[in-house]
Amino acid sequence: MKRGVTFGVIVACAIAAALLPQPPPAAVPLAGVVIDRPGIESPIDASIWYCAWAQANADRDSVMAVASMTPAEAEFTFPVAIPGEPADTALVATLGPGAAIVTLSDVAQRGDSPAFVEFSDGPAAAAVTVVGDVVTSDQCVSQGPDEWFFSGGSTMTGETIVLRLFNPFPEVAKVTVTGFSEIGVEALGALRSISVNPRSWRDISFEELLRQRQSLILSVRSDEGLVVPAMALGVGADEAWWGGSGLSTSWEFPVTQAEGVESALVIANPGISAVEVTIDLYGTDVAFSGAFTFTVSPQTPLRVGLSEVDADILGARISATGPVAAGVVGIGPAGTAVTTGAAEPARTWLLPGLRSQGLDTGALWLLNTSDEPIAVTVGVLTGSDILNSRQIVDPGRLVVIPLIDEDALGYIVSAAESFSAGWTVRGPSGIAFATGVAVPDA
Repeated sequence: MKRGVTFGVIVACAIAAALLPQPPPAAVPLAGVVIDRPGIESPIDASIWYCAWAQANADRDSVMAVASMTPAEAEFTFPVAIPGEPADTALVATLGPGAAIVTLSDVAQRGDSPAFVEFSDGPAAAAVTVVGDVVTSDQCVSQGPDEWFFSGGSTMTGETIVLRLFNPFPEVAKVTVTGFSEIGVEALGALRSISVNPRSWRDISFEELLRQRQSLILSVRSDEGLVVPAMALGVGADEAWWGGSGLSTSWEFPVTQAEGVESALVIANPGISAVEVTIDLYGTDVAFSGAFTFTVSPQTPLRVGLSEVDADILGARISATGPVAAGVVGIGPAGTAVTTGAAEPARTWLLPGLRSQGLDTGALWLLNTSDEPIAVTVGVLTGSDILNSRQIVDPGRLVVIPLIDEDALGYIVSAAESFSAGWTVRGPSGIAFATGVAVPDA
């Protein structure tokens, strides 16, 4: 999903400036940043990660988790959406490899608190898990496509969607939001070149704007400046937040269907030509090769329900003849979960904050779509150690590992061959799906 430019605060220079009789004005964080055209690939040695959906109030709290392959400091910044008000901050350190967490209510408790995290070294990753009256969890983003796509939105009765536009930068941003659904291209002229103030965010609700859409695909493109978008789907008492994606001809979903929810894969073809799509499904003891094949027309979404597949636990691979966006939506008695997939498998994955306080259970999901068995090293990241074990993932199979280590702050999983990894968390009020963060080969 992604590309970006590293930027950070040079502490030594700031201290030296403070000692001068008449110091110049302090540099504005994130000022003057130029981000080149992004792409879907994401080298995660990028130093800054953006977390658009962190929240802390009387009913919910957020666990801000970080994991790093090397010893690093991670500085959290929580902008205040009031001009002139200083941001709240927090600082933690990790071993290499290591992980750490910050509980948002210990820093600020004012409802929505989108944030960014600056690492002193990497590769590294960040994630946010919200617990309380809902359960939602997903990775933050360090880079992004030139156009973000969100697959999984719906405004059917009892369902709500909110698009959040987070601008952590010191300049006003302008973006255009477009969309299409099962009824065709949507008229969203009012969302053309809309402004988002610096160090602030803007929420757009769609349940009244576009009613009774079963599969609503939204895209966000920057006209001036940059924003980090995220979306929330609310169904019943639970809600799911997730980041957008770019386009790819292949997607892997290590987490697709879990017990307590019925899932659907949502595929979006924003192009001008039809695309042929094949969906392979993988269970813990069976594979469904070529389970579905479809032709997806231009500017059309495809929603594929998985309830007819005889398996409660599934991973998936999507292969397409042209670039598409994709997401998975799970809804049921366990709650509401949405996540995007991985554009390709990798040999190493970081999963920050996989097991956090306020949750009943968590599970690590490992998917092997290849024709050979893969030996995966599973590393539990604590604040002071890494505990390794070995797991064999058979060809064309999914392995789900329940997490029982209460000291876990995150995980690192690696193998000699490529695979994909994700996680689920459950609490009294909901469930969440997430895809891990791929670490590029050195």
